[in-house]
Order: sequence, then structure tokens, then C-alpha cells
Amino acid sequence: MKAEIISVGSSLLTGRAVNENAAFLTRELTALGITIAEAVMIAEEPEKLTETLKRAEKHADLIVITGGLGPDADDSVKTTLSKYLKKPLVLDEDTQNRIITFHKNSDLVMPENNQLQALTLLDSIPLENVTGLALGMFYQSDTHAYLLLPGPTDELIPMFNENAKPVITKHLLKNKKIAKKIIRLFGLTLAQVNHDLADLLTTETNPVVQLYPAGLEIEVQITAMHKSEEKAQEAIVKIEKEIVKRTQPFIIGEGDQNLPNIVRELLISKDLKITGAESLTGGAFLSEVSSLFEAGSIFEGGIVTYSETIKNELLGVTKETIRKHGVVSAECAFEMAEKARAKFNADIGVSLTGAAGPSSLEGEIPGTVWIGIATKENETFARKFHFGYKRNLNREYSVWSAFNMVRQLLVGEAIPDTVKKK
Repeated sequence: MKAEIISVGSSLLTGRAVNENAAFLTRELTALGITIAEAVMIAEEPEKLTETLKRAEKHADLIVITGGLGPDADDSVKTTLSKYLKKPLVLDEDTQNRIITFHKNSDLVMPENNQLQALTLLDSIPLENVTGLALGMFYQSDTHAYLLLPGPTDELIPMFNENAKPVITKHLLKNKKIAKKIIRLFGLTLAQVNHDLADLLTTETNPVVQLYPAGLEIEVQITAMHKSEEKAQEAIVKIEKEIVKRTQPFIIGEGDQNLPNIVRELLISKDLKITGAESLTGGAFLSEVSSLFEAGSIFEGGIVTYSETIKNELLGVTKETIRKHGVVSAECAFEMAEKARAKFNADIGVSLTGAAGPSSLEGEIPGTVWIGIATKENETFARKFHFGYKRNLNREYSVWSAFNMVRQLLVGEAIPDTVKKK
């Protein structure tokens, strides 16, 4: 099955809005085994939409239209599609009541054209908007299927996940069972993963294997379809083993939780507290820790020690260590981690020090970073990293690498290239 995505909105064509909807829908539909034949952006013009529909029907079975469902005069997608398909619009009373209730509860006078949002094609399946007012719809003719979704991304995503996807599964995929698995990777580029999994990355197979960048991480998503849930899961397990075999050293977890949240769950499960002493990252690591849900149960405080003076006076790193080894050193990382752990009475102390760039520091090239870890029971250790020449990217990689070292420590995974304190 092939689909075309038509994104309606002048703001998309002027650069005032980014087409996040097409990216989301491409990902979700491909995972369902539906190939995206084309994705286009057009202005809110009835003639342009009609022209685009005619062209889309030549190469797509499912036509997805986003945007143009609001109450404004130029939100003409429903009326244009109605004329094009020669199918009248009818009022969905449940949606109309929601719109009326919303305005009453908000003490707002409801403009008459707001009821346009409650219109749907005759014989279509209305799709409730759980976060907004404009009604979506799914309509199937003898030759094509049409899916209408709202333009705001915070309305489109829940409508698709909660309402549209089940309808697509039932009416287009004939109730096949869908199983999904996400494997999270860190430490490889997208190009490297593409190379390593090249023979598995095709949308023409079942299961479907897809790669998605997720910040500094990479998501490997496996989606399988079958008449039975059991068979779909079996198909995932088989290909998952091959993916794990090829990417094992870089797997950090499964599912939607990113690296900081994976560490958070490990710390909570082990009833441990963490702290940090930061130099080049300037508090980015501590900020990420404190932004986590239930951060108070794993974190009580930390310290940013950017200058040598502050490292010595507030944290307690000795002048001798700085004079003899410099701040871009394992020895400085050892002391920073140990002093922070003791100062905040934490179970794990993490330190980050190095040359963020763009200039060298103490003869070390930009992107040279030492990350240290001190615990109550184990020997203090540190690892040296070489990232790149982009200052802020180096800082981001440093933070994520620190989280990954903590994760490796907590799960008992070997951490390569570490130096232990003598």
C-alpha cells in the first residue's frame, strides 16, 4: 500500500512553521508497512488542493491531508474534498456539543463559523480531537482512502495515535496485529548504523526496520505485522537478535526512555544518589539530572567549578594536582569526582573536565574530555574522550557520555579505556 501526505498551510511555505507532521506521519505509516510515495506542502487554495488530489490518486492508495480543518475562511480542506468527491458534509453532533461546551466553560462567545470544525463527510468515520476542536475523519471510496488530520502537531499526534491508527489497522490492514520494538543506541553515527544494518533497512519487508536520530542517540525501530500477535512478536525476536549481534557494544536500552531517564530508573531501583562536579559543561549535566522526573529522590546538589581557583577553593582539588597534571587530566577528574561525592554525601560522584573548544587547552586539542566517576565502594576511575571541534556539541557529547558511563557502572557493563586512580 502507498500513501501521499499533503500538508496544507501557507506558514509551511514561508518558513514560519516546520513540517513536523509529515516527519511524524512518515515514520508511523512506514512502520505500518505503508510506503510513502510522496509528501508535499501546498497553500490553502481549493484549486491547488484539487489539483494535488488528482495527481496523488494516480500513485497512492491512502491520501493523508493535514491542516485546513479550522474555522477560518481559508480552512477549506473539508469543503474542497466534499466537492471533489461529490460527497456532502454533515454535522457531527458530539463534536458540535464539545465546541459549544468549550466556549461556555471559557466564557467566550462562539463565532458561528466555529461549527465548521464539526463537519465531516457523509459515510466517513469521524476522528475525535482529544486536544483541540477540529474534527478529523477517515473516508474510504471504492478506489482510495482519505485521512484528514488537524494542522497543530499537538492535536495531530494524539488524534493519529488514539483514533486514526486503529481505523487504518481495521479498514486498510484488515486487523493485522502490530508489534513494535525500539532498541536505543549511543556512540555510533547514523551513517555507521546505516552501514552496519544496511541489508535489514528496507520498507518492503516484514518486519520493517527503521532508524531515527533521537538527539545524540539513535532509535532502531522494528515493526512487524501478522494475523496473530504471537507471530508478530516472533518475527521481531528473530530480527532483533541479528540487530543486537551487530550493535551490542552501543545498546543502551529499549523503548522510548532516553539515556538520562534510563539512568534515573536504575538509580531509583538501587536507591542511590548521584552528584556532579562540572567544568567544561558548565552545569549541563546537573541540569539534565535535575530536570528528570522524581529528581529529588536521586539528587540533592552538585557544583560547577569552571576556573582553577574555584576548583581549589570550593571543591578542594589540590593546587598540586592542577600544577602537576593540569585540569585536562585524569588526576583532576579523579579529585573532582571524589570531592563532589563527599561534599554532597552521594553514592556516585561524576566529574567532567576538558577542552570544550574552539581553542586548545593545556596543549590538548578541542574536544579532549576527561570524565571521572567516584563511588563509595569501588576505585575511582576516569575515561578520556576525543570528540570534535564544535564547542557546544562537545559539551552535549560529554554530558551523554557521562550518563552512559554511569549506566554501564550500574548494570555491571565493562567500560572501555578507563584509567584507575593509583
